[in-house]
Amino acid sequence: MTTPGPIARHLAADHARLDALLARALARPGEVDLDAFGEFRAGLLRHIGLEEKVLLPAARAARGGAPLPEARRLRIDHGAITSLLVPTPTRAIAAELHAILGPHDEVEEGPDGTYAACDGLLADEAEALVARLAAYPAVKVNRYQDGPAVHRTAASALAASARQFERKPPF
Repeated sequence: MTTPGPIARHLAADHARLDALLARALARPGEVDLDAFGEFRAGLLRHIGLEEKVLLPAARAARGGAPLPEARRLRIDHGAITSLLVPTPTRAIAAELHAILGPHDEVEEGPDGTYAACDGLLADEAEALVARLAAYPAVKVNRYQDGPAVHRTAASALAASARQFERKPPF
């Protein structure tokens, strides 16, 4: 087994931090700690921004303009995750987030995953890229919205995200 590179270490550590925040948000049975969930939500949106605005474009550039094979799937997942962060959180929504995040994180963190691929592709600039990731600003987080068009299940969110991806080019 190879030792994870700097990109994988940095982003996997952020996954662990986010997992701990979500666990804290759900620590009391039947309740959602809105402060802890708010930290999780803001952190997860920033993490998605790291991948969408820094990591995936750097990998695409290193591949001569060709996106990583899993980039489309990651972008669909990111769209679904962000749509599940729109409504006021419930334990059911947290379960839906888990349904996406578990497999999503495996695609990113696995030995042949996105992060390992990026460490290989970007080896000469990995430390500088990690510095850019660390310096990435917090994202603006809007108030929760609870209207009838808001997605509350992973299946609905993933389907909507996939449809959006089909309508516009990813770059």
